[in-house]
Amino acid sequence: DFIICGGMAAVYHGVERMTMDLDISLDMETNNLKRFLSAVQTLGLTPRAPVPPESLLDPETIDFFIQEKQALVFTFIHNNMPFKQLDIFLGKDKSYKSLINETLEVEIEGRQVRVVSIKKLIEMKMEVQPPRDKDRFDIDVLKKIIGSDHGN
Repeated sequence: DFIICGGMAAVYHGVERMTMDLDISLDMETNNLKRFLSAVQTLGLTPRAPVPPESLLDPETIDFFIQEKQALVFTFIHNNMPFKQLDIFLGKDKSYKSLINETLEVEIEGRQVRVVSIKKLIEMKMEVQPPRDKDRFDIDVLKKIIGSDHGN
């Protein structure tokens, strides 16, 4: 169980731009994490940092990443194609449980997935400090989309 956030969510909602990474909010419940770790292994993804992927199973380790390393995400990359990147939000403010009520369930390539709503996505992008050009661009386009069809 996960929620698509970030650039891919912006593209889904109608922003026309290139993005190479996938940002997700992952349900950190143990069984879900184990399924996720099996899936990333099947996809050939490994942690960017020199730590075992099973680190995500330990809440104390996650707290260490957040508190001591100021980590906002845990990143997986494909070793042969490092532009393929998967970021998992670590903070409680972007946790699955805190975002689930601000999502849409959509079908992408025959699968039901959750995508964060436009309004929540704008809010999340406005929190990025310092603001990045791509986030400013996404915010502007998403606001225009909300204005044209009342958003979601």
